[in-house]
Amino acid sequence: MNEKFKDRGVLDLIAMVRDGNDGAFEELLQRYTPLIEASVARVLGEEQYSLYRDDFKQEATLVFYNAILSYNMEQHEVEFGLFAKICISNALISQLRVLKKRQYERLSGTSDEELFVHDSTDPSLKVLEQENLKALYSKIKSVLSDYEYRIWQLYMSGKTAKDIGNIVGRDERSVNNAIYRIRKKLREELQ
Repeated sequence: MNEKFKDRGVLDLIAMVRDGNDGAFEELLQRYTPLIEASVARVLGEEQYSLYRDDFKQEATLVFYNAILSYNMEQHEVEFGLFAKICISNALISQLRVLKKRQYERLSGTSDEELFVHDSTDPSLKVLEQENLKALYSKIKSVLSDYEYRIWQLYMSGKTAKDIGNIVGRDERSVNNAIYRIRKKLREELQ
């Protein structure tokens, strides 16, 4: 903690950041780093945390800076910490949806033969990888009901439970329950 800023309140530091004081931003960032890291960990989950932590932390830092600039200091209903947490969480969730949608489009836009094919020139490795991938999709399809498989496809494309519900004609709660069941089934079957 910078001694120059340690006794300053959050609102004072926000005003200083808006006036271009980089030290004040560094102080706020240091104070709110646990919030940023916890938000990144919560949104990514254990599986994706190590892969995307740095990218999402950088995104969260940018959103944090924008939260400083856009926070209404004249209102007293919402403290800055809660405001920043909401901004960061919403941005990270959106970022995760974009990531999932890109992954799904990458997968669905290619034929089974093109997916996860080894760069080696050895044709036997390519055939083996293609067979493994087909077996994986076959396993997923056999484990899930037709409804669950449709939900899984839409979820993997980055759609929200509410959007999926509108598409399949079910309420959001039903879709969330289906997503939970899907994740549980796939986790059990694919371990």
